[in-house]
Amino acid sequence: MRSKRALLGRVGLVGLMAAASAPAHAQMTAESLAPAADAQPDSHPSQAMNVNSAPTGARQAASPGDKGLQDIIVTARRRSESAQTVPVAVSVVSATALEQHQVFNAYQLVNLTPSLQVQSSNQQVGAVNFVIRGIGTTVFGPQVESSVGIVIDDVVMSRPQFGNIQFFDLERVEVLRGPQGMLFGKNAAAGLINIVTVQPKLGRTELLANAQYGNTTAPGSGNVATFQAAANLPVTSNSALRISAFVTRQDAYVRDVTLNQNLGNTAYGGRLKFLWEPSDAIRLTIAGDYQHSKGPGESVLIHRFTAPDGLIDTVNASNGVFASPKNTRMATDVPNDNDSDVYGVQLKAEFELGGGYTLTNLLAYRNYKMNTSIDTDTTTADLFSINTGGFRRHQTTAEVRLSSPQEGRFSYQLGAFYLNLVARDFLLQGANLGAPVPPGLSLLGGYQDATSPTKSYAGFFEGQFKLTEKLGLTAGARYTHDDIGYSLDLTNPAALLPLYGPDTHFTRRLTKNNLSYRFGIDYQIVPDVLAYATYSRGYKGPTFDQLSGTTVNPEIPKSIELGLKSTLLDRRLRLNVALFDTTFDGYQTQAQKQGTAAGFMNLNAGQLKTRGVEVEFTALPFEGLTISGGTTYNHTEYKDLSGIPCYYGQPSGTSGTNVCIPSATPGAPGTTDVSGNPLANAPQWTTTATVRYEHPVAGNWIGFLQGDVYHRSSFYFSQTNDPNLRVKANAIVGLSIGARSSDDRLSLTAFVRNLFDKRVPSYILADPVANFYTGSTGQSDGALGGNYWHNFGPNSYRTIGVTLNYRM
Repeated sequence: MRSKRALLGRVGLVGLMAAASAPAHAQMTAESLAPAADAQPDSHPSQAMNVNSAPTGARQAASPGDKGLQDIIVTARRRSESAQTVPVAVSVVSATALEQHQVFNAYQLVNLTPSLQVQSSNQQVGAVNFVIRGIGTTVFGPQVESSVGIVIDDVVMSRPQFGNIQFFDLERVEVLRGPQGMLFGKNAAAGLINIVTVQPKLGRTELLANAQYGNTTAPGSGNVATFQAAANLPVTSNSALRISAFVTRQDAYVRDVTLNQNLGNTAYGGRLKFLWEPSDAIRLTIAGDYQHSKGPGESVLIHRFTAPDGLIDTVNASNGVFASPKNTRMATDVPNDNDSDVYGVQLKAEFELGGGYTLTNLLAYRNYKMNTSIDTDTTTADLFSINTGGFRRHQTTAEVRLSSPQEGRFSYQLGAFYLNLVARDFLLQGANLGAPVPPGLSLLGGYQDATSPTKSYAGFFEGQFKLTEKLGLTAGARYTHDDIGYSLDLTNPAALLPLYGPDTHFTRRLTKNNLSYRFGIDYQIVPDVLAYATYSRGYKGPTFDQLSGTTVNPEIPKSIELGLKSTLLDRRLRLNVALFDTTFDGYQTQAQKQGTAAGFMNLNAGQLKTRGVEVEFTALPFEGLTISGGTTYNHTEYKDLSGIPCYYGQPSGTSGTNVCIPSATPGAPGTTDVSGNPLANAPQWTTTATVRYEHPVAGNWIGFLQGDVYHRSSFYFSQTNDPNLRVKANAIVGLSIGARSSDDRLSLTAFVRNLFDKRVPSYILADPVANFYTGSTGQSDGALGGNYWHNFGPNSYRTIGVTLNYRM
């Protein structure tokens, strides 16, 4: 094994270049493909996650002696393969691309991959909801898995909270688009984020350090600082240890004008990996990681719109807070607090069986806990001021996989997977509604404790067969058995039925079997041009509505994809195209339900369609200049989806789409038919572009200048096209300038992100209890148009800073 080290270089895929022959609106999806000096696809399956032995500072642009773009190795099929020979739509963000764009967390990843969107999760700092090709999951509750899977070093993260890690000492991030459940797990119905950290390296001593300081236009001091370090230490001739650690501080994104509270976020943690190769046939890797986060950071909600002359509008105005799309202020009477811990351990054993066969066994455990406290009404009025709770998640996974030799006409992988997950959410809510009660007490309140135990068993197989030297077939399937439980204890001693629901105690359980599969054909037109076509049927397990316990059926995607991967012009141009058409049956979504403090219901959204085109492009026009870019066109729509609660102020009617049809039940909210509307958080056009130029400046120093842009067309944060949940089209521009030593030991970068200070929200949310707020006018806030919150994150403010990198 030690003799088989693939050298992986790094190139940032992030830009756009309009081809002269493309239509005026043709779009490209950027792919961070890095040249890897001497890197070749590794036929040894056990090396699938060890393609990281290239120096961390490997550069993207062609340098003297280079012959253009070189291969980057990916593990999109759980093997080490060249990205250009894998018949899968995959974008790769290399370690160098992450460094060049100062990407330290998942929120900033969207700047490099236009088919990817992210959405913050209220009260869950760092628990990012990923969206690929318009499909994601933003459903509250412990019982719901994600449509976009997350895998870190081969370990499936069954819930987004487990994947909350710092983007440091990573080898690469792969974004696999379309259903990926055959090899990577059932919760990858829309795609997969495959994160690969750097492996320990035998016989090599390394030290890496990164320090960054920046200042944002956020209210208050706006400081952001990060320090990260990693070391690779040989222990014996056949073992090595890799240690990495970080600490980061981000000042608040918003300001509370009445309470002197810390609304920023401080996080620290580390990762340890130990590699031991007792023989050429055995390879053992033990790893553990831990991260602690303190402070609400990007999860703080503030008012974007308040009903004119309504109660909330009046209370805010008395404190100098005025809702608007650029509002960054709030006034509360209860502090916001949030702290979380996530950690895990894993053991990976790889055995050479002879003849090129490899057996891989992976055992892993992860744990997440979070405690939170917020002022629900986000005002100084004593309305819904009690909201404390927490989240608990722990999972155990086991996987065994047999890989055949990659050479020859037929190769395959088969294996079995087991997941045991227990997820629990508990929440205490209280409301005084302005009534004079003793301090610290609540006139009306409820306590909710929800637990979801899940066991999942799966067997999988995928094989590739070469009919001829140029023509190949791929076929794979995964059989899954899910055993899912859900229990709810909802205590409401004041019987506040309209707001929170009556006392409810129940336990639900269901089992589900499913067969997901993929078929594909690929043809090597010429040595550097590959065409492929695939059909996939994915699977996302069933769940329950959070309060009623009603069953929500599985989410089944059926996807057709046509692709072309090419490397042209003496390897100085890489151009990849993917066309996709996906239908989701039973798409699991969440609708906001007016008039309840919980405010949400989980349901199946009938049928959902997403179709479009992605074009990936990287070019080296001449020495030192790299232009890369892409755009995604994505047309999405709900099909046959009615019964969605109306938004505040929606025009009424008796039939048709996007009109509010009154309920036949007195006091119940009206509903609307949203068929034909675009998906929530799914812009139709997304573009990224990067231009980087490097040139020797003095002695052994190389100067560089980089510009990048990330553009999205307008979109909504709801199914109903509520105008108050719309985000306008926007473009985020970044610039950087600096120098690095020719041996990559030292680099210094000055940067600005979000140059024009665009105030783009991470999330917009309607207040579901606006009808219970009645001001001096005698009309409820709901009747006057409702109230809306938004929150801001790392991409929402201009940041000017400097980064120092050191390697030894």
